[in-house]
Amino acid sequence: MAARLSADARRAQLEQIAGRMFADFGYHGVSMEQLADAAGVSKPVLYQHFPSKRELYLALVRDAVSEMESHVRAALEGTSDNRARVEGATAAYFAFVDDPRFRLVFSAERSDDEVHDEVSAAHRRVTRVVAELISEDAGLDRASALFLAAALRGLAADGARWWSEHYDVAREDAARLAAQLAWRGLGSFGPRSG
Repeated sequence: MAARLSADARRAQLEQIAGRMFADFGYHGVSMEQLADAAGVSKPVLYQHFPSKRELYLALVRDAVSEMESHVRAALEGTSDNRARVEGATAAYFAFVDDPRFRLVFSAERSDDEVHDEVSAAHRRVTRVVAELISEDAGLDRASALFLAAALRGLAADGARWWSEHYDVAREDAARLAAQLAWRGLGSFGPRSG
């Protein structure tokens, strides 16, 4: 059995191990017994932290989606240079799909309503932040800014997802190309920095 850890440290350890296993084998390819064995704990210890495999999986999805959203927000809010915002937010999406947790999230997004709702909510929050920046900078009405923000988010997220399935271009090059496409489109909507 594993050394005694604090509750928070044990939970983090269980999440790390489960994240790797779910990413490698899928939700249905991993049992709670296998997770407990890999962590060196008993099943009752695992169940103390997560009442079910689904709860563990959803906790991992929420953490991954939250981290992705945080990285995108940091890129948007970390500078007033709009070109750097576009490049940084796009790079954040591409970095996320290069992380094994991407498989965890997006392998279930289409088939699991709760996972889909988590991902969609994060996309809506990012879209609102981008829309606010577009509206302020280009002087567009809210509806137009929201539309452009959704299109930009889709370009970055879907481009990154496509890249993750093909890998025929280096990640940095793919992110740069997507950001360049987005930037050239945004450049027609008023004052810009960069």
